[in-house]
Amino acid sequence: MAFTFIASILRLLASVISLYALLCFIRILLTWFPALSYSKAAQFLAAICDPFLNKFRGIKWLTLGSIDFSPALALCLLSAASSILNGLASGAALSVGGILALLLDLFWTIIFSLITFIILLLAIRLIIIFASRSEYSSSPIISTIDRSIAPLVQRLAGPFRRGRAQTYKAALIISIIMLILLNFAGLLLSSFLNGLLLSLPF
Repeated sequence: MAFTFIASILRLLASVISLYALLCFIRILLTWFPALSYSKAAQFLAAICDPFLNKFRGIKWLTLGSIDFSPALALCLLSAASSILNGLASGAALSVGGILALLLDLFWTIIFSLITFIILLLAIRLIIIFASRSEYSSSPIISTIDRSIAPLVQRLAGPFRRGRAQTYKAALIISIIMLILLNFAGLLLSSFLNGLLLSLPF
């Protein structure tokens, strides 16, 4: 009887966290549409979500130029908390290995999502180059994207220059290939480490 009551409380907390994560997601989406930011609904969401989301802003490794990926970390942490509470409510015994595996999954989900987003951003920029047949653009949006991705593209494609000039298009292609390989290697490593952690006897 006591366990049923505790399980109900845990499920309720998990549901509240999931609902809060949904509200945070909606809040993040609304920031992409400045015209909607002044509505009463947007201001209400800002009041309840921004104090939490702001705790993750300013993390250097989650910022690429002017693009901030910190909301992804915030949402992943809420999702992990909800999953842990639901697991406890279902009576699942959380071992040390299981908790470590969950944290590893959380970490890898964040990294995988960031890398995948960057790959899509680079691919879109590459498609624009092929469509316009020019590596340069007068569009302020494209210029902002270029300023954001240029340091990463130079770092990834730089070792392949070998003293020769390298076009922006070639650098983008090399960067996309490198990031795809990085995602694949990370997926294999994460699966291997998860298996080890889940097999721990404690």
